Amino acid sequence: MRAHYSGDKGSFAKLLRVVSVILISGLVLIGSGELFGGEAPYYKGKTLVLVNNFSAGGSSDVWSRLMARHIGRFIPGNPTVIVQNMPGAGGLLAYQWLGKAAKGDGLTIATFGGGLARGQAVGEFPKGARDLREMGIIAGVQDTDVTFARKAVFPSGYKSFLTPATRPVVIGNLAGEEDSYVRDAAIMAMFGLRRGRDADFIQVAGFPGGNDAYLAMGRGEIDVYVTRVAGYRRTPLQEVRAGNWVPLWQGGIVTGAGDIVRDQGVRDVPAFDEVFKELTRKPPAAQYWEYILWLTRGKGATRFVLAPPGTPKELISLLTTACAQMLKDPKYLFEQEKIFGTAEEVMYLGEEARRRIERILDKPAAVDQVIKELTFRR
Repeated sequence: MRAHYSGDKGSFAKLLRVVSVILISGLVLIGSGELFGGEAPYYKGKTLVLVNNFSAGGSSDVWSRLMARHIGRFIPGNPTVIVQNMPGAGGLLAYQWLGKAAKGDGLTIATFGGGLARGQAVGEFPKGARDLREMGIIAGVQDTDVTFARKAVFPSGYKSFLTPATRPVVIGNLAGEEDSYVRDAAIMAMFGLRRGRDADFIQVAGFPGGNDAYLAMGRGEIDVYVTRVAGYRRTPLQEVRAGNWVPLWQGGIVTGAGDIVRDQGVRDVPAFDEVFKELTRKPPAAQYWEYILWLTRGKGATRFVLAPPGTPKELISLLTTACAQMLKDPKYLFEQEKIFGTAEEVMYLGEEARRRIERILDKPAAVDQVIKELTFRR
């Protein structure tokens, strides 16, 4: 995994100097205990709780536990780091708790999956929820997802997507996450497929996490599901290798030039636009594709590490620096590649993560139009 700070060498060098200052300041203030008036490092003998907003076993949880196993080594005082799952409301229960109830003492941070920035941009946040920009933003991670299905329904993988063995195809979605619901409906609409029990597909929402959806797919209750790369490389990939499930496509990664390329963690799975062009003999177009592109760009900051409002800036800087150091650690990178399939995932630190949030919040008009159409056209 590599850290990303900016697009030009001058800015990168400047930010390296900033990180150096943070490192020195952190060692002086935190290492000597001067920040809180003690002699020992602030975190020495303490426990850092890493809250995750989905249930155990899903891709977001996998990422959280990977971080928990390593980041403590890079925090002065080497605190014990534990993961606490807090699923509910499509991942927003944990976010609400972090924004309103958690103490800003640096002993609680949270890892979030599920596209919080996109949720805020389209008005999915509950009334009174904290603006993302009010939180302590430690890091954001570029990510993509993989759509996979039961082989009994799609015996030839994506090549049989338009000719499934049974209809309607049942697509599983997370509880309370309109984002995934509309995404899947938009993709089906691009193919000209109709939603309904007497049509081409239906959607079943209500799963608290990926692991719950995997169990339902194993029982044959749903036919298609979408998860992040880390989640796919666990249970779904095992089922693929066993011949029970098949990958259909990946969302892909948007480059700085605006092109969509395959995520190297699942390099053998084609990107959605590749599949669409092969099956329809035409490039994707219309407002549905504009919506999908916005979602794909949003995956440039789909996972976050956040601290409660009011957490001292010195601690935010310390934790950001710990992330930067962790990304260069051979032990972390070895496990990162083992889980994600690549060590080339990009983590955006501090203010760069904040800037990416801003870009997601600035959504095109087509986004609201597609959401309105596909949320209520059931």
